[in-house]
Amino acid sequence: MSTYENRLCRLIVREHFGPIVEKVAYVLIRKGRMPVGLIANFTALKPRQVRECLFVLIQHNLAVYAESQEKSRIVTYYEINHTELLHRVLIPKVLHSSQEWFERDGALIAQSLLTHGKLTITHCIEDILKSSGIAPGKTANQRTLSLTKAFTKMVKEKCLIAVRPSDSLTAADRDMAEEKRETDKMTLPPTAAELATIRKTLGAQKQAEQNSTIVGLKRRLDAMDDGYGEKRPRLLTDGDLVIVEEVETDVYFKVNFDRFIIRWRNVQIANLYEARLNPTAKTIMQTIMNLAEERMINCKEERSSPVSIMLLLNNLPKDTNLIDTLEFDPSDLGPNNSKPKIHECLDKYVQILEDDLMNILKKDAGRSGQYVINLKTASQILKKNLIQGIVSARFGAPYVRIMNMLADKGKLEEKQISRFSMMPVKDVREKLTTLCTFGVLNLQEVPKTKERTPSRTYYLWEVILSRAADTLTDRLYHTMGNLRQRRFVERSKRA
Repeated sequence: MSTYENRLCRLIVREHFGPIVEKVAYVLIRKGRMPVGLIANFTALKPRQVRECLFVLIQHNLAVYAESQEKSRIVTYYEINHTELLHRVLIPKVLHSSQEWFERDGALIAQSLLTHGKLTITHCIEDILKSSGIAPGKTANQRTLSLTKAFTKMVKEKCLIAVRPSDSLTAADRDMAEEKRETDKMTLPPTAAELATIRKTLGAQKQAEQNSTIVGLKRRLDAMDDGYGEKRPRLLTDGDLVIVEEVETDVYFKVNFDRFIIRWRNVQIANLYEARLNPTAKTIMQTIMNLAEERMINCKEERSSPVSIMLLLNNLPKDTNLIDTLEFDPSDLGPNNSKPKIHECLDKYVQILEDDLMNILKKDAGRSGQYVINLKTASQILKKNLIQGIVSARFGAPYVRIMNMLADKGKLEEKQISRFSMMPVKDVREKLTTLCTFGVLNLQEVPKTKERTPSRTYYLWEVILSRAADTLTDRLYHTMGNLRQRRFVERSKRA
């Protein structure tokens, strides 16, 4: 982790939990995994205070622990969950999106869970009713039903996920425990190939488990009038029983930041096609992303699950105008110049999206009529567009032109860049230096001979998108840390 990232994590803990918890978190951020005794020595706090701070961090999913056998005793080591800690920067956007997707009840549920870390559905609803000042009675019962419905919907869409006791362990310890469980079944010590097979099998099982079931959600049979005010499909042809999904009352839940990030990314991918084609293309891509979203786990996946044309046609919004937004050749029109049917228009739209130069939508190689989203390519395009926007806003269009030229053509010298961009060499050298200092460009030296003298060396400029994104992310951490530090200072002046 970089210095700016560590500083931002420390300031987030200080803002949300106070200076005492900040001391414990700062030691864990700087020193790594440590037991309670060492943390107490570094922070000059009592062991009881350290345990209370660690309890707060674990309750909010910001710390994990690992148990290690040392001689005759078991020592517990604690570690900061950096990813979950940085996700707390997104809390305002999570609350806004919760209200947009699940209305006001969804925002209240997300706020309660973010305030307390993890809660059961019963405790969450009680906390919301208490903070709203609603006394027990008919109004409280109606609000309870409404909140229960919103909570169940958020769990079904995986915006809330169940918290199990194993989630407080480090990921490495969980993986090692599963590997040990498998290797104990073998009579002989496993070879390297067998160990690799075990790890691959466990990874596939873990992914299948995440995609198949939703922990904390159960189904039961209930009468047709179940209090939700919605019609449900009948389970029995002659009876009045239906399948009702409800949240288990003894399971704790937390906000799933990964699901919110996936949805935000999917919206950005669909918006690419609105700017490139038309709003109908955006609607089609958004529907494909929504259908494939259920099996998405995080933003590191390279491709989505396949979606068929028939499934896409059945799930398109009813107000989608497929016919009037396309231009047809006279040969494609039927008798009396009648336009093609809806499914034919959808096929043509999908073909246009597939032939697009962005290469985001592709046919699934193993299945006919199935399409997948190349999430890796889409993420690269989003990164490039974001970097272009930052460079354009900060430096201007000529700098963006140079950056795009290097991204398309690869490594170039100053004279080549000057010739392609039609700018004087002096201006090009100044702009290249500015972009290199900003972290967007990289300079590579290629000596002609063994002596690395400047006169006998090629200087090649290039754009490495991943490195530029990491550099700008570090700058972003620096800026966010400065803003939080300034807020602390201004608040202390007015305390």
